Amino acid sequence: MKNYLKVSFTVLLSLLLLISVTGCQPNIAKQQENPKVINISYSTKPLNAPAIVALEKKMFEDEFAKDKIQVKWYELEGPATTEALAAKSIDFATSLNYVSAIISNANGNDIKILSSYSKFPKGIGLVAAKGGEIASVADLKGKKIALQKGTMLHEMLIKALAEAGMSANDVEIISMASADALNALLQKQVDAAVIPDPLLTKGIASQKITLIRNAEGLILGQAVIAARTEFIQKYPETTKHFLEIHQQILAWIQENQDEALRMTADTNGMEFKAVTALYPKFDFTMPIDSQDIVKLKESAEFLKANGFIKSDVDPDELVNRLVDTSYLPK
Repeated sequence: MKNYLKVSFTVLLSLLLLISVTGCQPNIAKQQENPKVINISYSTKPLNAPAIVALEKKMFEDEFAKDKIQVKWYELEGPATTEALAAKSIDFATSLNYVSAIISNANGNDIKILSSYSKFPKGIGLVAAKGGEIASVADLKGKKIALQKGTMLHEMLIKALAEAGMSANDVEIISMASADALNALLQKQVDAAVIPDPLLTKGIASQKITLIRNAEGLILGQAVIAARTEFIQKYPETTKHFLEIHQQILAWIQENQDEALRMTADTNGMEFKAVTALYPKFDFTMPIDSQDIVKLKESAEFLKANGFIKSDVDPDELVNRLVDTSYLPK
């Protein structure tokens, strides 16, 4: 009888262990699930050294190959990036304009801002003809100003005007691409323009325009890393790994800055001297802090007030929903 009980207990224990292991297997499989392909958008301009280094050194490809994940890159800018996210053509956008991210999410594109990519408020400037009658923001009253509407450039101007006790009603804003805005200023078709680097630095170096005010203290001047919510929820570990690789790229740039900037100069067709002069204007650190959140909410409020997002959208709720920094490396 004792032997029978001993055998029965052994069999029962074995069955329980089998059930326990079997029950865990689906979770293990789920945890180990990886996408077959990761689709990433990038832009090399205005001075996107991390994207250029990533492409040259193939750091994403090499790291994700260990998990048998293929990496595909797509060069996209502006609205094409948010459209690709909405169409599920890309999974990550590595240098998405924060204004584009806010507008896109407000219009129903289910994306998340995971990390800062860069901040460059010193690389955005309000300029006027050198030696002309405009020497300060206060001199803009009644003047024509060229810029791309619905962007951080537009927001920068509105805040600069407010700082000087004016509003958009005190000037005439003409919407056009940044390169066209600079040309219009040089051709004296407008009185001022808001442009980003490298146009800003090149224009000032030409001795034909002068800087009236840069965007520092007015806007973040931020590009972000964003991703489709569906993707990051399905592949959270892959998402974390993506940001870890990006962090590794930033560390490599810091340790090999000369080589990284030469890559950037070659890729963008710029002189090395120009790249080294521009690079300090850019902050490529990843964290998004509480002050950044405040600025993003101010931007959402600006976009709402100017009709770029619907009037029933709550800017605070929008930004709280949009930003998710939980995947950042610890």
